[in-house]
This record gives sequence, structure tokens and C-alpha cells, in this order.
Amino acid sequence: MLDKEIELLKAFKEEAKPIEVYSSKDWGFSRATFYRRLEKLKEQGLIEWKGGKARITRRGEQILRLFDPTWVPEVKIEEEKEIGGRFCITETMKLKQLAYQSGFVYITYPAASYILKTICLYAGIQTRGLTTNAEKFKAIVQSDCKISLAIDNFENASKQALVFLRELILAGKIERLYVGVKDERKALRNSKLLEFLQDFEFENQKGLKLEADSVTLFPVLLIILIGFGIIIAYRLGVAYAPVYAFFILIYFLRSSLFREIRK
Repeated sequence: MLDKEIELLKAFKEEAKPIEVYSSKDWGFSRATFYRRLEKLKEQGLIEWKGGKARITRRGEQILRLFDPTWVPEVKIEEEKEIGGRFCITETMKLKQLAYQSGFVYITYPAASYILKTICLYAGIQTRGLTTNAEKFKAIVQSDCKISLAIDNFENASKQALVFLRELILAGKIERLYVGVKDERKALRNSKLLEFLQDFEFENQKGLKLEADSVTLFPVLLIILIGFGIIIAYRLGVAYAPVYAFFILIYFLRSSLFREIRK
């Protein structure tokens, strides 16, 4: 982080109007540049800017301590209110609010490499020389970091990402994990994801069904109708009816419909 961004964060340790902060000293750049940098800090969740006033967020304090360990805030920030337990499925907007207000680290996509790299960044772990996910994971486990994550699009979590998250939770490195699910059908088809959510007893604020209560009957009905059609065609002496039956069977063995029935 640049020195000027650090100065900006320090300048908003108390709630203040940006124009007053800009006028209080010589920043060495124009007011337009000042506001652009301030807007960038807001987008990153490092400051909260509303009602014409701005103030450093809890996340901003965490970042500031990484670059300036001697800095101590003069104003005590109000303790955040818990919106649930340690593990929760919630809405995307709630995840973003957590990042701005409650010190969570917001991650847009649950890729294993992205999650590990982000944790290393916020924990102040040097990633130079750590080329693999396993090396980053080991560095995190050996550190004294504890972090809260808000991960969106969790239905896309890979098996590798779920394994790393599970091990980090068991190692005590992830204090809280809140996830968002946009495509519920895709999430319900991911057996490893459902197992992960059930194992850690995720609180379900979104109303997502973690277990399939019913089976889709349309594929079964379709197979029955095709079967009757083949039998009738065979009895009527239609040429190559057994061959058709064989290829239709092969199709269903490889189709997603048959995989759904098999599950």
C-alpha cells in the first residue's frame, strides 16, 4: 500500500468531512486525486463514506496495522453485533455489509488459490517463494492469524477449496465463515458442498434446502415411456429396434438425467 493511502486511512480515524481533511494539510496532489483515492478506499471496504462524512472501518484498521504496527487507534470502534453463529448461509448483500462493518474479508469467488492468497495478504504472510497452494496453506497454519471470511458464489466451490477450508477451520484459523449461494440448483447437485455445510451445521438464513426431499420424476417417466415405445416397436416388427434400445440405454448412462436418478 502506498504511503499516501496510509496517511488517508490515519486521517479518518475519526468521522470527518473529506473536504475538511483535504484542507487540513498539504497532500501534494489535487483535490480530484484526493477524492479518487478516497473512493478507491471505499470500494475496498477500508473506509465508510456516507452522509457527507467518512471514517475508517474495522477492516481498514486491520490493514493499517499490517503496514504500521506502531499505530494505535485513538477512538474505540463500536463492537460489531453478531448476526448469527460461526457458520452461516446468507444473502450477497449481507456478505458485503459484513466486510464493511464487521471485519470480515469478502471473497467474490471460492477458488482455492484465491482464498489462500487473500488470507495470506490479510494475515501479513509473505507469499514470495510460496508457489503452490499447499505451501500457502502450511504457512497459514503455522502463523498466528485468525480470520473471518465472507465467501460469495459458494455453489462453485471446488473439492480442493472445501478441503482447505475444512482444514483451516479445524486448525482454528477461520473463526467465522459466512457464504452466499446464488444458484441453488447447482448447490444442491454438489454432494461435497452439501456434506461440508452439514458437517459444520451452517445456520441457514437463506432458506436453502441442504437435503433433497424429493426426487425429480420426469426422467423416470421419460425412461418408462421410451421403454414402452421400444417394446411396441419390437412387437410390430420394426427393424433394428433392439439396436435402438441399446443406444438409448448408453445415452441415459452418460446423461445428467441418469446421474440425477442414480444419486
